[in-house]
Amino acid sequence: MKLTDGLQALLEPAEHSRAPEARRVHPAAPKGWESGVRYEPGGTIVVTAPPAPEHPAGEAEWRARVEEMGLAVPEGFRVRLVEAKHDPAAWHRDAQGEDAVTRAVWRCRYVIEPAAPAWMSAGDVDALVRDAMRRRRKPRTAADTVERALVVAYADAQAGKVGRDGGTPELIARVADRFDRLDDHIRDLKTVGRGPTAAYWLDAGDCIEGFENVASQMFTNDLALTEMVRIHRRITFEGLDRLAGRFGRVVAATCGSNHARVRRGKEAVGPPVDDWGIEVMSQVADGFARNPDAYSHVNFVMPERWRDTVSLNVAGKIVGLAHGHQFPRPDKVGDWWRGQTFGRQPIADADILLTGHFHHFRAQQMGAGRLWLQAPPLDNGSDWFAVRSGEVSKAGLLVFSVGPDGWEDLRIL
Repeated sequence: MKLTDGLQALLEPAEHSRAPEARRVHPAAPKGWESGVRYEPGGTIVVTAPPAPEHPAGEAEWRARVEEMGLAVPEGFRVRLVEAKHDPAAWHRDAQGEDAVTRAVWRCRYVIEPAAPAWMSAGDVDALVRDAMRRRRKPRTAADTVERALVVAYADAQAGKVGRDGGTPELIARVADRFDRLDDHIRDLKTVGRGPTAAYWLDAGDCIEGFENVASQMFTNDLALTEMVRIHRRITFEGLDRLAGRFGRVVAATCGSNHARVRRGKEAVGPPVDDWGIEVMSQVADGFARNPDAYSHVNFVMPERWRDTVSLNVAGKIVGLAHGHQFPRPDKVGDWWRGQTFGRQPIADADILLTGHFHHFRAQQMGAGRLWLQAPPLDNGSDWFAVRSGEVSKAGLLVFSVGPDGWEDLRIL
């Protein structure tokens, strides 16, 4: 059957689809270098041009390359070369049916962007600053209802120790004064709309002076060992009782330390949890459990038997607690912390690390958004260290809050 002229024309390729002899044919470009246009938020246009034998010489040629792709550069915009790659092994077919040949080319990527930064369109630098300073502040909500936790760092009270700032009567008076300041701090936070919804009592260790850590302790203490433990237990009970009366959720945690560790001479006895500070926290927990009507909302966290650190989830942030005697000096905390991370220890994922032991306040950002807080002591002074170094520690109770944006409202009471 003979095909009609019309049907024959439909079956044959159109004349314009036949490649002319001189047409250059490029194979597929490497991944990421396909010719095309991408539109970015803010009005910027990213253009990947076809390969060319020569490197573009300047902005006029950059614009020409872009316009060859059929793009019109808007008024007030410029063309900028952002990436150029020399490809010495690119291959081509100069015409349909011919063999491929290797010829070096340049692959270029451009952006079409405003000729001046967006902020310059509002005026000069003076106007920019003036307008920013005169902007109307967004009204703050009347009540802040987000989760926010208060952290109280009780560190290095060393009950029974006698020093330049007195003995046991002075220690108790100092702690009582800090507890009163804590009440004021809680009131202040509520006044400014950042009142905590929960409280964390973090005991950083060295709650008692002990007798076995160094020889001088046997002659400079004003309490017997059992009396030291008793004083610490009653102070802890008082502090937690105050928090329990003000917050619907309270968490108390402690860690192992060197002064409170049960020792024979300088040598530790038993596992890391053989520690008077951990024992006192256990005693207080037992006492609170006897009165669920008043204390059922108080929880206690203590280290595992063979570990002396803990971590807690505080308002969505991980707070690690360690005494600090695990590393020889403050400047080594970073090395120790990184080692704990590799060893998958309790504080490996901590966003905030709280330590005591070194009897001074320090705050240092570390790594990617981590924070080390070295708590000040509450004791009667470390005269031996002052004699040796000239440095004098100042007593205080460290407090801070943890909220949706991380830590805030850090103070020493």
